Amino acid sequence: MGEDSSPENLLLHGPFSRKPKRIRTAFSPSQLLRLERAFEKNHYVVGAERKQLASGLCLTETQVKVWFQNRRTKHKRQKLEEESPEAQQKRKGSQHASRWRAATQQPGSEDVDVISDD
Repeated sequence: MGEDSSPENLLLHGPFSRKPKRIRTAFSPSQLLRLERAFEKNHYVVGAERKQLASGLCLTETQVKVWFQNRRTKHKRQKLEEESPEAQQKRKGSQHASRWRAATQQPGSEDVDVISDD
């Protein structure tokens, strides 16, 4: 088997391969300041406005688009936490327990109480 037909190479370069993983952008403090100011005015930036913001910050439109997506997610999470921090913590705990139960339960098995004969 040649190097080109190795399973790893087929996964990386085969017909169903994905785009290479994007490298994380490290924004400068001045870029972040301008992005935050733009976010305060409008949580969505599209078209010419996004193009102008990207060129003014020496970023690609995709970098600006992804920053705004992530910032909206952060804003939504902060808003939920401000509304009720106690309910948020309870919700996190119950989601974790539900995922654990779903992941550990055998297919077709029912919850059974185990009684010990001590």
